Amino acid sequence: MSFRASLDASLVLSFFLFAVSGNAPTAMAQSRGPFTPTGSMSTPRAAHTATLLRDGKVLIAGGYQNLLPATSLASAELYDPSTGNFSPTGNMTTARAWHTATLLPDGRVLIAGGYGPLASAELYDPSTGTFTATGDMVGAPGFHSATLLGNGKIFIAGSGPTAEVYDSASGTFAVTGAYAGSYTSSPSVSTTTLLLDGRVLITGCVCPRLANAPVIELYDPVAGTFSLTSRVGGTVRWWNNVNTATLLINGKVLIAGNSENDGFPAEAEEYDPSKGTFAGIGHTIAPHEFSTATLLPDGAVLIAGGQLLGGDSSAGADLYSPATSTFYTPGDMTTGRYGHTATLLRDGTVLIAGGFSSWPAGTSSAELYIPLASVWQRQ
Repeated sequence: MSFRASLDASLVLSFFLFAVSGNAPTAMAQSRGPFTPTGSMSTPRAAHTATLLRDGKVLIAGGYQNLLPATSLASAELYDPSTGNFSPTGNMTTARAWHTATLLPDGRVLIAGGYGPLASAELYDPSTGTFTATGDMVGAPGFHSATLLGNGKIFIAGSGPTAEVYDSASGTFAVTGAYAGSYTSSPSVSTTTLLLDGRVLITGCVCPRLANAPVIELYDPVAGTFSLTSRVGGTVRWWNNVNTATLLINGKVLIAGNSENDGFPAEAEEYDPSKGTFAGIGHTIAPHEFSTATLLPDGAVLIAGGQLLGGDSSAGADLYSPATSTFYTPGDMTTGRYGHTATLLRDGTVLIAGGFSSWPAGTSSAELYIPLASVWQRQ
């Protein structure tokens, strides 16, 4: 049984971690880093969120404990990198899965939506360890993506003819203008990525069965308007199932999708904002349905996990080198998983937590990816 078939939707969770360097290197070499177990969560979770807080801890919230029947969670916990342990924190006001969690400039976390779909949203305050309700979303986009803008507001896009923006000062959501494209039905947004110039790259599709058409637009937060961007090269068939979009240090965006058939390596492209074009860069080594992608401090991207045919999980991982536009393997995770989270910690390691290891139950296990060494080479 396919997880996508059971929910009849595509995963649109994305975590957007990025760094900016004033003197970008032109070539990079990294030795392979291992995966190693860390403490386990108090509760098995998949389709949850993980957010790095200002104090270096990670807030883990919600998710599914099991899918038969679907049991979503309101509980939350904190991971402490100094001890490698998880500990409970306050419960959310609403049980959620496939929701988003976004760190606000004031240190609080906006938790929004979830599969159902849910329109409600709430805020987590790390100083008190409590969640409180905030304004509801105008729509209930179900699977959606949330991106912190340069002005401190949150851009949210999912299913529907428009997106919306959350203002933490007023605690309210407001609808944006309509998308720029003329679509036969409402677009379904898969990823939103904040570019270096402050605009947001949107990928998705108009997704009637067997007739998918790509949606590729840019949102300008200053003007509050959308515009089309061109497409050259790469593939088309995977646009209904884009898994991750990651802003690279050089300003381009790595987009890793999925083949039409579960279990095959994901197709990948790079988007160049300066040209407004995409370029195909081949396939990952491992399959990456419902995977995570994390920008590492050295500029490489770690892509981890995935779903295989029948709902089984993959422990496979890829490292992408922007300098050579190639993928190579750092070795497998200690546990196969999909619908998990991956969070870059302050020390450069990556916390990988939960997910589905065997259908249909979540796992409480967690592990760390620890790069052994990184060497910048300037040419």
